[in-house]
Amino acid sequence: MNDRSEKPIVDEERYPNGASSPTRHLEYRCPCGKGKIIEERVVGFGDYYAWLECKTCAKKYEIETGCGYLWKLVEK
Repeated sequence: MNDRSEKPIVDEERYPNGASSPTRHLEYRCPCGKGKIIEERVVGFGDYYAWLECKTCAKKYEIETGCGYLWKLVEK
């Protein structure tokens, strides 16, 4: 399952702790709909993080990351 085909429910730029470069914050619905998948990218750098915030889905899925802001949700 790759949630990149869905539009994010939140898409905003944040400046954490007074940073000069923004962090792009995206939130997607998780498969069960009770939680969310969070993706954060540091604009101008190759750094990104993705994690699952849902106790139900965390038992069944994990996030697999790659390069170029690529991640996908895979069954454990």
